[in-house]
Amino acid sequence: MLADIIRAKTNLSEEQISNILSCFKPMHVKKNELVLERNAVANQLFFIKKGCLRLYYINEDGNISTRFMAFENTFLTSIVSFISREPSPEYIQAVENSELLVISNSDFVHLRNTIPAWDNIYIYILEYGLTVINSKLSSLLTQNATERYLSLLKNNPELIQRLSNSNLAAYLNITPETLSRLKSQI
Repeated sequence: MLADIIRAKTNLSEEQISNILSCFKPMHVKKNELVLERNAVANQLFFIKKGCLRLYYINEDGNISTRFMAFENTFLTSIVSFISREPSPEYIQAVENSELLVISNSDFVHLRNTIPAWDNIYIYILEYGLTVINSKLSSLLTQNATERYLSLLKNNPELIQRLSNSNLAAYLNITPETLSRLKSQI
């Protein structure tokens, strides 16, 4: 859970951890509910206790591209918007009924200013996000649809089990028809 991640990444006292946890508010969202709309500033960082959130774009043609799926014990926000305070080009939506812990940008910044070790969590979030983006970009540039699906089947089978075909196709950056063809061939 969140407290365990904080303990693992910092050397904070239990009192400091308790103070940090008090900044996170519980939030329950229903399947398909948006927690961030396009062109809104990302004012919240989400920690998923239970469920799944997806970060996605819709292009001018109406095609959906999913950049990230966040499951239990993962942080998610539109990180560039959260940092820059500029409008987000993406959406965040609950893929399942989800239980979240939410910290506001102002509380997050306050923790950075008052508890220097909180920056370890900030770095953890940024590093995790960077590795996920790099991995996704690499697979899009170097793998065809079949290879991306097989890699997902091997490395993240929970995505295939938990996501609808349309969400899975958007995550793989393929059409639902292509996904159906791949599933029938494998």
